[in-house]
Amino acid sequence: MNENNSPQLDPRLMNLFHGDLDQVTETCMTLINVVFDDPELEQEMIERIQELIDEKDGFLPGELCMALILGELRSAPATSVFLQALREEDEMLQRISIRSLQRIGDPAFEAILEMLEDSHIEGETAALALEALEGISLHDLPQQRSHIEERLRRDLLATPLPLLRREAAALALARLGMSDSIDLMENVLEKDFPLGNVVIMESLESLQENPLGNQGIAEDPIENVLSWLELDLIPGGEIELSPLLQEGIPPTGEVENVDKP
Repeated sequence: MNENNSPQLDPRLMNLFHGDLDQVTETCMTLINVVFDDPELEQEMIERIQELIDEKDGFLPGELCMALILGELRSAPATSVFLQALREEDEMLQRISIRSLQRIGDPAFEAILEMLEDSHIEGETAALALEALEGISLHDLPQQRSHIEERLRRDLLATPLPLLRREAAALALARLGMSDSIDLMENVLEKDFPLGNVVIMESLESLQENPLGNQGIAEDPIENVLSWLELDLIPGGEIELSPLLQEGIPPTGEVENVDKP
């Protein structure tokens, strides 16, 4: 990250780049209520994440916390940047983006469904997008849920689609507790995978054992997610913080001039 070309951030955000992870996560929790009442600060965080994606500079823990905050606030304006993050190679950013999209709800689901109309999307990206649709369980959106269920069934059945995408559809059907899809999964296994498919078979077994589905990471309190960050991992992905802290440079050369908490 080029220190000289980095933008100045609001001083309240600079505290995310001071101290150890305990202090960073404490600041993250404090900022949730602050950002909730400050749309300009919310937009600044979105722009910061967009800049890092564009420049492929990598993400410091404080910047990952910004992404978590936006998801916690269900920031609809952040939908576009989180969708872009699904295409990035940064696994930690992908996991946080999935959680955030799940929490944002209707605007995110509409954008994801539109994106998935393209059958040529790279399989891994489509699989992550389908996982984000599992967040429908957090929201009372019956019409949107119907559209999502239809999308999942279509993707599971569509033989031209990448295997990763079809498997992700099966996983989502199981996690959402769509027990009426049991026969569908059995038919797909019989017709398209006579030698078996581990992911679809496990999804079928999970749905049979848990017809109401399973709780997703978006339902976990942010305190839990931050504690996983402190332990160098987050559900669905792992993060090595030492290289980040060694290679990353705080977003302004004037960090030393900001009062530490």
